[in-house]
Amino acid sequence: MKHNYWKKIIIALFIVVFLSGCWDSRDINYRSMPILMGVTKDEELFHVYMIIPVSVVSEQRNLAKVDGKGATIVDAIEQLKKKIETTIDLEHIGYIVFDEELGKQGIEKMVKTFMRMRDMPSTPSVAFVKEDMNDYIEMMISTFEEVGVPIFGFLEKQTGWEIYNPEVSLWEVYRGIYSYTTDIAIPIISSNQDLATGYFGAAVLKEGKIIDTLSSMEVMLMNLLNNENVIKTFVNINDTTNVELVDRSVEYDYSFKGEEIDLTIKVEFIMIVSEADDHLTGEDIQKKFEEKMKKDMLQMIKKLQDKHVDVLGIGNRMRKNYTNAELEKFLDEIYPNINVDVEVNAVIENNGKIRNLNNDDFEDWDQQKQD
Repeated sequence: MKHNYWKKIIIALFIVVFLSGCWDSRDINYRSMPILMGVTKDEELFHVYMIIPVSVVSEQRNLAKVDGKGATIVDAIEQLKKKIETTIDLEHIGYIVFDEELGKQGIEKMVKTFMRMRDMPSTPSVAFVKEDMNDYIEMMISTFEEVGVPIFGFLEKQTGWEIYNPEVSLWEVYRGIYSYTTDIAIPIISSNQDLATGYFGAAVLKEGKIIDTLSSMEVMLMNLLNNENVIKTFVNINDTTNVELVDRSVEYDYSFKGEEIDLTIKVEFIMIVSEADDHLTGEDIQKKFEEKMKKDMLQMIKKLQDKHVDVLGIGNRMRKNYTNAELEKFLDEIYPNINVDVEVNAVIENNGKIRNLNNDDFEDWDQQKQD
């Protein structure tokens, strides 16, 4: 009987231990959740910045900058943590920005480190900063606190230059670095006195290093050819003619003739005429648009082939035709020699809310108006 009594006591104490719940939890008031991380180098040391929301009694929005230096990325983050009394939760980081000069040296090891860290999410958006990292962080905080402009608002959906921006996440950068058939384009940004962010196109990475850049217009063409969902945008055909793209479809058609590969990219657009000279007919505008898009697309694709980088996913669409050994050499030996052609077909949905002045009935309509 006495033996059973002590047995029950031990079991009860054992259960109490498990009923303690979140014994290692930490109150939210003692936790910091950074929303942005900046990475640069100060001589031989990595310099890591974080922007952290600060809790205040008033309704005023406040952000704080914390930074740390170290021989490695992890060391820099640990040095940063020593400067703040709260626990830093990296799981909430939404954006990672690298110094552009660091990108020219290569960010492969840094990206690999972030992917290894168990408390670092793989989903933050990635960009390169075209200015001093400290100046960029300070300006972003100042702009946010003064006018309430969201940090990295240009990466959000439905913003004005969404079609001109290659939104890229950390895991996509990692995949692009180690893929045989896919390269990656990362936006280049800076702070701006008037807006939250200045945008300078995209950096093209090969094996983790910046080897070329794309203008904002080239990024738009890349997004249009990549089957991105984003489509509604305006295109200037010339100084006097502007159309709005409202829909499009893309088809990649390959044919193999021995070792020679022919690729035809068929793009169909539906558009609205937004601005045009009165003397231009619908057929004129359609023809000018098709010629311009074909010329610009072929020029961009040739530029990418010359650099041996594939941000359009051409290699991914063909990889089933090659062995792993052949894919290792795909971007250097096969991809540059693909014969690429672009077929553009445009359909004008309407001419906006004005009457087409080239309509055959215009003279009758004008006479009725005068009567």
